[in-house]
Amino acid sequence: MKVGFVGAGQIGQALIQGLLTAGMNNNDIMVLQSQHATAQKVAEKYQLQLADSYSDLNFSDVLIIAVPAKALADVMDHLKTSYHGIIVSTSGGDLKQINVQLPVDATFAKAVPNTPVKLDSGITAVSFIETESQANQDLVTDLFKKLGQVYVVPENLLGIYGTIAGCTPAFIDMLMEALSDAAVMNGINRAQSYQIITQMLLGTAQLAQASGKHPGELKDEVTTPGGSTIRGVAKLEETGFRNALIQAVKAANE
Repeated sequence: MKVGFVGAGQIGQALIQGLLTAGMNNNDIMVLQSQHATAQKVAEKYQLQLADSYSDLNFSDVLIIAVPAKALADVMDHLKTSYHGIIVSTSGGDLKQINVQLPVDATFAKAVPNTPVKLDSGITAVSFIETESQANQDLVTDLFKKLGQVYVVPENLLGIYGTIAGCTPAFIDMLMEALSDAAVMNGINRAQSYQIITQMLLGTAQLAQASGKHPGELKDEVTTPGGSTIRGVAKLEETGFRNALIQAVKAANE
């Protein structure tokens, strides 16, 4: 499989790094040169192929558009007449509207990956037009499966999937920072606090995945009667921890 990129910013680079980590040959990845030379620097760093024009991108089986949403329309204007294949946008767009505008031998899909795709531990939600062929769907989903879990979802749910997978890591980062502050306040040095917290989060997530138990059940297993953990849980409830997360997701998804 050969993959092209228009846009080599944060998400574009995360996808490129993930594909290389997954074993894709750098000669099978092409990026379109950019006005500010970002793509040129990325191509040089990872020894990728560099496209001088949109027509060069026909090299790719799947073309990923990873530009700011406001730039998508301009990019699609170029691709309508120059690209013949599968276009996947991480920048939004309307599936039906854009597919109608494309030639018969081109098709448009949408994907929302999160940044852990760079470690092949990501989550990507993908949406296709209803008439998309199974072969094209398989090609796109197989590509993103190299980078982690993939969920094929209706277009109207793409936003909330993207919010849960793509926005909440920032919430977890804030959680880690707050826990570190608490650890430092109580005598643990900063560097060690982050080592403990990141391993705790990793182990907790792995236990949840491996056991298949409800999170509430796992919580109950470590909250002994009258113990320190249940006192902490009660304080989280008192200070609105659950509601803060629910409201944060709601705000991010609006």
